[in-house]
Amino acid sequence: MDHLLPLELHRHIFALVDGSDVPNLRKTCRTFANVGLDYLLPQVEITFTRKGFDHLAQLFKHPTLGPRVKSLVYHIDALEPYPNKDEWLQAISDSLYICDSWKSRMPAQNAPEREWRLYHRNHTKACSPEWRYTEKQLVTGYAAYKRLWAEQQDLRQKNFGIVDIKTVLAQLPNLKRITLSSYHESFTGTNILEETFKSTLVEAFGDAHYHNHCGVPQLLTLLHGLRSATAKTTLESLDVGLISWKILQESDENFELMREIVCPLKVFRMAFVTSQLYNWEDPDGREVEPVLEGDTECQAFLDEGRHLALLQSMPNLQVLALAFHSKELSHFDLVSTFRDSYWPHLREVRLQSYHSTDGDLLEFLMRHVQTLKVLNVADYRLLRGLWVDVFRDLRTTLHLEEFRCGRWFSNDTMPDDCWDFCGDPDGPNSLRDLVETFVLGDLDTTAEDVLKMKKA
Repeated sequence: MDHLLPLELHRHIFALVDGSDVPNLRKTCRTFANVGLDYLLPQVEITFTRKGFDHLAQLFKHPTLGPRVKSLVYHIDALEPYPNKDEWLQAISDSLYICDSWKSRMPAQNAPEREWRLYHRNHTKACSPEWRYTEKQLVTGYAAYKRLWAEQQDLRQKNFGIVDIKTVLAQLPNLKRITLSSYHESFTGTNILEETFKSTLVEAFGDAHYHNHCGVPQLLTLLHGLRSATAKTTLESLDVGLISWKILQESDENFELMREIVCPLKVFRMAFVTSQLYNWEDPDGREVEPVLEGDTECQAFLDEGRHLALLQSMPNLQVLALAFHSKELSHFDLVSTFRDSYWPHLREVRLQSYHSTDGDLLEFLMRHVQTLKVLNVADYRLLRGLWVDVFRDLRTTLHLEEFRCGRWFSNDTMPDDCWDFCGDPDGPNSLRDLVETFVLGDLDTTAEDVLKMKKA
Protein backbone atom coordinates (compact mmCIF):
# COMPACT_ATOMS: atom_id res chain seq x y z
CA MET A 1 0.00 0.00 0.00
CA ASP A 2 2.98 2.31 0.47
CA HIS A 3 3.10 3.01 -3.32
CA LEU A 4 -0.34 4.65 -3.06
CA LEU A 5 0.98 7.37 -0.79
CA PRO A 6 2.63 10.48 -2.28
CA LEU A 7 6.35 10.97 -1.59
CA GLU A 8 5.63 14.14 0.40
CA LEU A 9 3.53 12.13 2.85
CA HIS A 10 6.31 9.57 3.24
CA ARG A 11 8.71 12.33 4.17
CA HIS A 12 6.21 13.87 6.56
CA ILE A 13 5.89 10.52 8.36
CA PHE A 14 9.64 10.26 8.81
CA ALA A 15 9.84 13.87 9.98
CA LEU A 16 7.49 13.01 12.86
CA VAL A 17 9.29 9.81 13.89
CA ASP A 18 11.87 9.79 16.67
CA GLY A 19 15.39 9.34 15.32
CA SER A 20 15.90 6.07 17.19
CA ASP A 21 12.85 4.57 15.43
CA VAL A 22 13.95 5.43 11.89
CA PRO A 23 15.94 2.18 11.37
CA ASN A 24 12.92 0.07 12.34
CA LEU A 25 10.56 2.06 10.13
CA ARG A 26 12.91 1.59 7.16
CA LYS A 27 12.51 -2.18 7.51
CA THR A 28 8.77 -2.09 6.75
CA CYS A 29 9.03 -1.74 2.96
CA ARG A 30 11.38 -0.79 0.14
CA THR A 31 9.89 2.66 -0.30
CA PHE A 32 10.37 3.49 3.37
CA ALA A 33 13.87 2.02 3.19
CA ASN A 34 14.81 4.47 0.42
CA VAL A 35 13.03 7.52 1.83
CA GLY A 36 14.34 6.83 5.34
CA LEU A 37 17.97 7.17 4.26
CA ASP A 38 17.58 10.94 4.35
CA TYR A 39 16.48 10.73 8.00
CA LEU A 40 18.83 8.01 9.18
CA LEU A 41 21.67 10.33 10.12
CA PRO A 42 20.67 14.00 9.66
CA GLN A 43 23.04 15.10 12.44
CA VAL A 44 26.39 13.75 13.59
CA GLU A 45 28.23 14.61 16.78
CA ILE A 46 31.94 14.60 17.40
CA THR A 47 33.75 14.79 20.73
CA PHE A 48 37.24 16.13 21.29
CA THR A 49 38.76 12.66 21.70
CA ARG A 50 40.68 10.27 19.48
CA LYS A 51 37.87 7.74 19.75
CA GLY A 52 35.33 10.35 18.65
CA PHE A 53 37.31 11.21 15.53
CA ASP A 54 38.00 7.57 14.64
CA HIS A 55 34.34 6.59 15.07
CA LEU A 56 33.26 9.33 12.69
CA ALA A 57 35.87 8.33 10.11
CA GLN A 58 34.61 4.73 10.19
CA LEU A 59 31.00 5.90 9.91
CA PHE A 60 31.59 7.79 6.69
CA LYS A 61 33.10 4.82 4.93
CA HIS A 62 29.43 4.02 4.21
CA PRO A 63 28.89 5.41 0.67
CA THR A 64 25.39 6.85 1.16
CA LEU A 65 25.39 8.37 4.67
CA GLY A 66 27.73 11.34 4.24
CA PRO A 67 25.73 13.22 1.57
CA ARG A 68 22.62 13.01 3.76
CA VAL A 69 24.15 14.66 6.84
CA LYS A 70 22.90 18.23 7.27
CA SER A 71 24.21 19.11 10.74
CA LEU A 72 27.52 18.65 12.58
CA VAL A 73 27.86 19.20 16.35
CA TYR A 74 31.40 19.43 17.71
CA HIS A 75 31.68 19.09 21.50
CA ILE A 76 34.94 20.77 22.51
CA ASP A 77 34.79 19.72 26.17
CA ALA A 78 38.20 18.98 27.61
CA LEU A 79 39.51 17.38 30.78
CA GLU A 80 41.39 19.57 33.22
CA PRO A 81 45.09 18.76 33.73
CA TYR A 82 45.70 16.97 37.05
CA PRO A 83 49.45 16.23 37.48
CA ASN A 84 48.91 13.36 39.91
CA LYS A 85 46.26 11.11 41.40
CA ASP A 86 45.92 13.19 44.58
CA GLU A 87 44.82 16.26 42.61
CA TRP A 88 42.48 14.10 40.55
CA LEU A 89 40.91 12.80 43.77
CA GLN A 90 40.56 16.38 45.00
CA ALA A 91 38.68 17.25 41.81
CA ILE A 92 36.20 14.49 42.56
CA SER A 93 35.78 15.82 46.11
CA ASP A 94 35.05 19.32 44.80
CA SER A 95 32.36 18.16 42.39
CA LEU A 96 29.70 20.82 41.88
CA TYR A 97 27.09 18.07 41.73
CA ILE A 98 27.96 16.89 45.23
CA CYS A 99 27.83 20.44 46.61
CA ASP A 100 24.47 21.20 45.00
CA SER A 101 22.88 17.90 45.99
CA TRP A 102 23.90 18.30 49.64
CA LYS A 103 22.90 21.94 49.71
CA SER A 104 19.33 20.82 49.02
CA ARG A 105 19.46 18.59 52.12
CA MET A 106 20.64 21.35 54.45
CA PRO A 107 18.59 21.51 57.69
CA ALA A 108 16.53 24.55 58.57
CA GLN A 109 18.25 27.38 60.45
CA ASN A 110 16.32 26.58 63.64
CA ALA A 111 16.96 22.81 63.40
CA PRO A 112 18.35 21.07 66.53
CA GLU A 113 22.13 20.99 66.92
CA ARG A 114 22.10 17.19 66.68
CA GLU A 115 20.54 17.42 63.20
CA TRP A 116 23.22 19.87 62.06
CA ARG A 117 26.02 17.62 63.38
CA LEU A 118 24.57 14.65 61.48
CA TYR A 119 24.36 16.75 58.30
CA HIS A 120 28.00 17.90 58.53
CA ARG A 121 29.23 14.36 59.24
CA ASN A 122 27.38 12.88 56.26
CA HIS A 123 28.39 15.79 54.02
CA THR A 124 32.06 15.19 54.84
CA LYS A 125 31.64 11.52 53.98
CA ALA A 126 29.89 12.29 50.69
CA CYS A 127 32.75 14.53 49.59
CA SER A 128 35.28 11.77 50.23
CA PRO A 129 36.04 9.74 47.08
CA GLU A 130 36.97 6.74 49.20
CA TRP A 131 33.47 6.78 50.73
CA ARG A 132 31.62 7.21 47.42
CA TYR A 133 33.65 4.80 45.27
CA THR A 134 35.29 1.40 45.72
CA GLU A 135 39.04 1.07 45.31
CA LYS A 136 38.47 -0.72 42.00
CA GLN A 137 36.32 2.19 40.71
CA LEU A 138 38.99 4.72 41.68
CA VAL A 139 41.73 2.73 39.94
CA THR A 140 39.61 2.30 36.81
CA GLY A 141 38.49 5.94 36.83
CA TYR A 142 42.01 7.33 37.13
CA ALA A 143 43.21 5.05 34.32
CA ALA A 144 40.33 6.27 32.13
CA TYR A 145 41.19 9.87 32.96
CA LYS A 146 44.84 9.43 31.99
CA ARG A 147 43.88 7.71 28.74
CA LEU A 148 41.39 10.40 27.67
CA TRP A 149 43.73 13.20 28.75
CA ALA A 150 46.49 11.66 26.61
CA GLU A 151 44.11 11.43 23.64
CA GLN A 152 43.20 15.11 23.92
CA GLN A 153 46.84 16.12 24.32
CA ASP A 154 47.67 14.16 21.16
CA LEU A 155 44.96 16.03 19.25
CA ARG A 156 46.28 19.37 20.49
CA GLN A 157 49.77 18.50 19.33
CA LYS A 158 48.36 17.55 15.92
CA ASN A 159 46.88 21.01 15.37
CA PHE A 160 43.61 20.03 17.05
CA GLY A 161 42.91 17.25 14.59
CA ILE A 162 42.95 19.39 11.44
CA VAL A 163 43.65 16.38 9.18
CA ASP A 164 40.72 14.43 10.66
CA ILE A 165 38.40 17.43 10.42
CA LYS A 166 39.23 17.95 6.75
CA THR A 167 38.64 14.26 6.06
CA VAL A 168 35.24 14.34 7.77
CA LEU A 169 34.03 17.56 6.11
CA ALA A 170 35.05 16.24 2.69
CA GLN A 171 32.44 13.51 3.19
CA LEU A 172 29.63 15.98 3.97
CA PRO A 173 28.81 17.81 0.71
CA ASN A 174 25.35 18.90 1.90
CA LEU A 175 26.33 20.17 5.35
CA LYS A 176 24.22 23.21 6.33
CA ARG A 177 24.68 23.64 10.08
CA ILE A 178 27.72 23.56 12.36
CA THR A 179 27.52 23.83 16.14
CA LEU A 180 30.53 24.31 18.40
CA SER A 181 29.22 23.22 21.76
CA SER A 182 30.41 22.88 25.35
CA TYR A 183 28.89 21.49 28.52
CA HIS A 184 27.86 24.91 29.84
CA GLU A 185 26.58 26.31 26.53
CA SER A 186 25.19 23.28 24.75
CA PHE A 187 22.81 23.62 21.80
CA THR A 188 22.12 19.91 21.91
CA GLY A 189 21.70 17.12 24.43
CA THR A 190 24.73 16.25 26.55
CA ASN A 191 24.17 12.47 26.61
CA ILE A 192 27.15 11.93 24.35
CA LEU A 193 29.31 13.97 26.74
CA GLU A 194 28.18 11.96 29.74
CA GLU A 195 28.91 8.72 27.91
CA THR A 196 32.34 9.94 26.85
CA PHE A 197 33.63 11.23 30.16
CA LYS A 198 31.67 9.47 32.91
CA SER A 199 34.29 6.72 33.25
CA THR A 200 36.81 9.34 34.47
CA LEU A 201 34.58 10.14 37.51
CA VAL A 202 35.11 13.89 36.91
CA GLU A 203 33.22 16.30 34.70
CA ALA A 204 34.80 17.59 31.53
CA PHE A 205 34.28 21.25 30.78
CA GLY A 206 34.30 23.49 27.74
CA ASP A 207 37.75 24.42 26.56
CA ALA A 208 37.23 27.79 28.24
CA HIS A 209 38.74 26.11 31.28
CA TYR A 210 41.88 24.97 29.51
CA HIS A 211 44.74 27.39 28.85
CA ASN A 212 42.34 30.14 27.69
CA HIS A 213 41.85 28.38 24.33
CA CYS A 214 38.11 28.60 24.74
CA GLY A 215 37.23 27.05 21.41
CA VAL A 216 39.45 29.21 19.20
CA PRO A 217 41.65 26.43 17.72
CA GLN A 218 38.68 24.09 17.32
CA LEU A 219 36.69 26.69 15.39
CA LEU A 220 39.67 27.53 13.20
CA THR A 221 40.19 23.87 12.31
CA LEU A 222 36.53 23.65 11.29
CA LEU A 223 36.84 26.76 9.14
CA HIS A 224 39.98 25.49 7.41
CA GLY A 225 38.22 22.18 6.81
CA LEU A 226 35.24 24.00 5.31
CA ARG A 227 37.47 25.97 2.97
CA SER A 228 38.65 22.71 1.40
CA ALA A 229 35.00 21.72 0.91
CA THR A 230 33.57 25.07 -0.22
CA ALA A 231 33.21 23.82 -3.80
CA LYS A 232 30.72 21.24 -2.54
CA THR A 233 28.83 22.86 0.33
CA THR A 234 27.47 26.20 1.46
CA LEU A 235 27.00 26.67 5.18
CA GLU A 236 23.75 28.28 6.38
CA SER A 237 24.05 28.19 10.17
CA LEU A 238 26.93 28.59 12.64
CA ASP A 239 26.26 28.24 16.38
CA VAL A 240 29.19 28.80 18.74
CA GLY A 241 28.29 28.23 22.38
CA LEU A 242 31.34 29.74 24.06
CA ILE A 243 34.47 31.14 22.47
CA SER A 244 37.15 33.59 23.48
CA TRP A 245 36.59 37.05 22.05
CA LYS A 246 40.23 36.93 20.95
CA ILE A 247 39.10 34.93 17.93
CA LEU A 248 38.46 38.42 16.51
CA GLN A 249 42.15 39.27 17.01
CA GLU A 250 43.37 36.43 14.81
CA SER A 251 45.81 37.04 11.96
CA ASP A 252 44.61 38.73 8.78
CA GLU A 253 44.68 35.35 7.02
CA ASN A 254 42.42 33.67 9.59
CA PHE A 255 40.16 36.71 9.83
CA GLU A 256 39.62 36.68 6.07
CA LEU A 257 38.95 32.95 6.30
CA MET A 258 36.19 33.63 8.83
CA ARG A 259 34.65 36.28 6.59
CA GLU A 260 34.73 33.92 3.63
CA ILE A 261 32.99 31.07 5.48
CA VAL A 262 30.31 33.18 7.21
CA CYS A 263 29.36 35.13 4.09
CA PRO A 264 26.42 32.86 3.06
CA LEU A 265 25.12 32.37 6.61
CA LYS A 266 21.46 32.83 7.50
CA VAL A 267 21.93 32.00 11.19
CA PHE A 268 24.85 33.30 13.28
CA ARG A 269 24.99 32.68 17.03
CA MET A 270 28.10 33.35 19.08
CA ALA A 271 28.81 33.87 22.79
CA PHE A 272 32.12 35.58 23.55
CA VAL A 273 33.99 34.81 26.76
CA THR A 274 35.59 38.12 27.67
CA SER A 275 37.22 37.68 31.08
CA GLN A 276 39.34 34.91 32.51
CA LEU A 277 39.97 34.16 36.18
CA TYR A 278 43.56 34.20 37.40
CA ASN A 279 44.53 33.05 40.89
CA TRP A 280 47.73 34.57 42.22
CA GLU A 281 49.68 32.84 44.98
CA ASP A 282 51.08 35.16 47.63
CA PRO A 283 54.60 34.12 48.74
CA ASP A 284 53.70 34.83 52.37
CA GLY A 285 50.69 32.52 52.21
CA ARG A 286 48.13 35.31 52.58
CA GLU A 287 44.78 35.10 50.79
CA VAL A 288 44.75 37.14 47.61
CA GLU A 289 41.61 38.10 45.71
CA PRO A 290 41.42 36.49 42.25
CA VAL A 291 42.18 38.84 39.38
CA LEU A 292 39.83 39.19 36.43
CA GLU A 293 41.24 40.32 33.10
CA GLY A 294 39.92 40.76 29.59
CA ASP A 295 36.77 42.91 29.72
CA THR A 296 38.52 46.27 29.32
CA GLU A 297 40.71 44.92 26.55
CA CYS A 298 37.68 43.50 24.75
CA GLN A 299 35.77 46.79 24.90
CA ALA A 300 38.79 48.68 23.57
CA PHE A 301 38.95 46.24 20.66
CA LEU A 302 35.24 46.73 19.90
CA ASP A 303 35.80 50.48 19.87
CA GLU A 304 38.43 50.01 17.13
CA GLY A 305 35.84 48.30 14.91
CA ARG A 306 37.72 45.44 13.22
CA HIS A 307 34.91 43.01 14.09
CA LEU A 308 32.44 45.01 11.98
CA ALA A 309 33.98 43.61 8.81
CA LEU A 310 32.96 40.15 10.02
CA LEU A 311 29.42 41.10 11.02
CA GLN A 312 28.78 43.04 7.83
CA SER A 313 29.97 40.21 5.57
CA MET A 314 26.69 38.29 6.08
CA PRO A 315 24.12 40.01 3.83
CA ASN A 316 21.59 37.14 4.03
CA LEU A 317 21.49 36.96 7.83
CA GLN A 318 18.09 36.14 9.32
CA VAL A 319 19.01 35.17 12.90
CA LEU A 320 21.64 37.04 14.94
CA ALA A 321 22.53 36.15 18.53
CA LEU A 322 25.59 37.90 19.92
CA ALA A 323 26.25 37.55 23.64
CA PHE A 324 29.07 38.25 26.07
CA HIS A 325 30.02 36.11 29.08
CA SER A 326 32.05 37.92 31.70
CA LYS A 327 33.05 36.75 35.16
CA GLU A 328 32.74 40.40 36.21
CA LEU A 329 29.20 40.59 34.80
CA SER A 330 30.38 43.45 32.60
CA HIS A 331 28.27 45.06 29.90
CA PHE A 332 29.51 46.03 26.45
CA ASP A 333 28.62 49.01 24.32
CA LEU A 334 25.82 48.29 21.84
CA VAL A 335 26.77 51.20 19.59
CA SER A 336 30.44 50.26 19.19
CA THR A 337 29.49 46.60 18.69
CA PHE A 338 27.09 47.18 15.80
CA ARG A 339 27.61 50.81 14.65
CA ASP A 340 25.45 51.24 11.54
CA SER A 341 25.21 47.52 10.67
CA TYR A 342 22.05 46.54 8.84
CA TRP A 343 20.76 43.19 7.59
CA PRO A 344 17.77 43.44 5.21
CA HIS A 345 16.40 39.97 6.07
CA LEU A 346 16.97 39.97 9.83
CA ARG A 347 14.07 38.24 11.56
CA GLU A 348 15.43 37.33 15.01
CA VAL A 349 17.84 39.10 17.38
CA ARG A 350 19.27 38.07 20.74
CA LEU A 351 21.23 40.59 22.82
CA GLN A 352 22.96 39.71 26.10
CA SER A 353 25.24 41.79 28.35
CA TYR A 354 25.05 45.15 26.54
CA HIS A 355 24.61 48.73 27.66
CA SER A 356 23.26 51.77 25.80
CA THR A 357 20.81 54.61 26.12
CA ASP A 358 17.15 53.87 25.46
CA GLY A 359 17.38 55.82 22.21
CA ASP A 360 20.36 53.86 20.88
CA LEU A 361 18.67 50.53 21.63
CA LEU A 362 15.50 51.55 19.83
CA GLU A 363 17.44 53.04 16.93
CA PHE A 364 19.25 49.74 16.36
CA LEU A 365 16.00 47.77 16.45
CA MET A 366 14.10 50.26 14.27
CA ARG A 367 16.58 49.72 11.44
CA HIS A 368 15.04 46.25 11.09
CA VAL A 369 11.43 47.16 11.89
CA GLN A 370 10.18 45.76 8.57
CA THR A 371 11.57 42.26 9.16
CA LEU A 372 12.19 41.80 12.91
CA LYS A 373 9.74 39.36 14.51
CA VAL A 374 11.62 37.78 17.42
CA LEU A 375 13.55 39.69 20.11
CA ASN A 376 15.40 38.22 23.09
CA VAL A 377 17.13 40.60 25.53
CA ALA A 378 19.02 39.54 28.66
CA ASP A 379 21.25 41.26 31.20
CA TYR A 380 20.96 44.77 29.76
CA ARG A 381 21.97 48.09 31.33
CA LEU A 382 20.38 51.40 30.39
CA LEU A 383 22.61 54.47 30.49
CA ARG A 384 19.65 56.81 30.13
CA GLY A 385 15.87 56.46 30.03
CA LEU A 386 13.34 54.25 31.83
CA TRP A 387 12.67 50.59 31.16
CA VAL A 388 8.91 50.97 31.23
CA ASP A 389 9.24 53.56 28.45
CA VAL A 390 11.42 51.15 26.47
CA PHE A 391 8.77 48.45 26.85
CA ARG A 392 6.11 50.89 25.70
CA ASP A 393 8.18 51.91 22.63
CA LEU A 394 8.83 48.27 21.72
CA ARG A 395 5.10 47.66 21.92
CA THR A 396 4.11 50.58 19.70
CA THR A 397 6.92 50.65 17.11
CA LEU A 398 7.84 47.01 16.48
CA HIS A 399 5.64 44.22 15.16
CA LEU A 400 7.00 41.37 17.23
CA GLU A 401 5.63 37.84 17.25
CA GLU A 402 7.85 36.76 20.17
CA PHE A 403 9.65 38.66 22.92
CA ARG A 404 11.78 37.22 25.72
CA CYS A 405 13.50 39.03 28.57
CA GLY A 406 15.93 37.46 31.02
CA ARG A 407 18.47 37.87 33.83
CA TRP A 408 18.69 41.53 34.91
CA PHE A 409 17.67 44.88 33.45
CA SER A 410 19.45 47.71 35.25
CA ASN A 411 19.54 51.49 34.99
CA ASP A 412 22.53 53.76 35.64
CA THR A 413 20.53 56.91 36.26
CA MET A 414 17.61 55.37 38.18
CA PRO A 415 18.76 52.74 40.72
CA ASP A 416 15.13 51.85 41.48
CA ASP A 417 14.51 51.03 37.83
CA CYS A 418 16.05 47.55 38.08
CA TRP A 419 14.23 44.43 36.92
CA ASP A 420 15.31 41.06 38.28
CA PHE A 421 14.08 38.20 36.11
CA CYS A 422 16.56 35.63 37.49
CA GLY A 423 14.49 34.68 40.52
CA ASP A 424 11.22 35.29 38.70
CA PRO A 425 9.44 31.99 38.02
CA ASP A 426 8.05 31.31 34.58
CA GLY A 427 4.29 31.28 34.37
CA PRO A 428 1.22 33.33 33.54
CA ASN A 429 1.41 35.36 36.77
CA SER A 430 5.11 36.22 36.74
CA LEU A 431 6.66 39.64 36.14
CA ARG A 432 8.53 38.27 33.14
CA ASP A 433 5.34 36.99 31.55
CA LEU A 434 3.57 40.30 32.17
CA VAL A 435 6.40 42.31 30.56
CA GLU A 436 6.52 39.99 27.57
CA THR A 437 2.75 40.02 26.97
CA PHE A 438 2.71 43.82 27.32
CA VAL A 439 5.46 44.28 24.72
CA LEU A 440 3.64 41.91 22.35
CA GLY A 441 0.59 44.17 22.48
CA ASP A 442 -1.81 42.35 24.79
CA LEU A 443 -4.82 44.66 25.12
CA ASP A 444 -5.59 43.55 28.67
CA THR A 445 -2.11 44.52 29.95
CA THR A 446 -1.09 48.12 30.58
CA ALA A 447 2.15 49.80 31.61
CA GLU A 448 0.57 50.48 34.99
CA ASP A 449 -0.05 46.75 35.44
CA VAL A 450 3.62 46.06 34.74
CA LEU A 451 4.82 48.67 37.24
CA LYS A 452 2.38 47.43 39.84
CA MET A 453 3.65 43.87 39.48
CA LYS A 454 7.27 45.07 39.70
CA LYS A 455 6.62 46.89 42.97
CA ALA A 456 4.85 43.86 44.34
